[in-house]
Amino acid sequence: MNDPSLIDRLAAGDQRAFADFYDHYWQPIYNKVYRKVQQVEAAEDIVHDLFLSIWKNRSRIHEVLNMSAYLMSGARYLTFKYLDKEKDQYVAIDHIEQVLQEPPLEDRLHYRYILDLIHEEIENLPEKCKLIFKESRYNHKTIDEIAMEYGLSRSTVENQINKAIKRIRLKTNGFYAFLSFYL
Repeated sequence: MNDPSLIDRLAAGDQRAFADFYDHYWQPIYNKVYRKVQQVEAAEDIVHDLFLSIWKNRSRIHEVLNMSAYLMSGARYLTFKYLDKEKDQYVAIDHIEQVLQEPPLEDRLHYRYILDLIHEEIENLPEKCKLIFKESRYNHKTIDEIAMEYGLSRSTVENQINKAIKRIRLKTNGFYAFLSFYL
């Protein structure tokens, strides 16, 4: 669906435009989510949450360059979040592609581009900030473990992690819904 006037009306808060938008996109998203969760109610909840997020953030909808890819990425994120909650386990970013079925080429390229942005920004962080962030996210260490290991205060470690997250969010501004699980 490439209807700029529909997007304009949706951004302006037109409920009819949102209904048309929903009608156009919900079925393929629902089908994809259902294949992952295999539960009708859970799939419906995930799709509902995705479209609720679109409605709440409608003023920023013009930032989306590829609506289908954006919605599918958001659906994958919410599905991952649901599965993670259900299994009560932590899955590292490096294993996400193994947990989810192989996405289409366009989605894989979109995903790879976003990961490249993240990794580039992580490498551009100040050395101390980068080290602390990597210990937290890649080595899954707690704030207290990092503070003890490097002789830092808990608040210093928290501040460095928050600083890294803010910089990554700025770098990946248009992809936040997809990346929230990482940050």
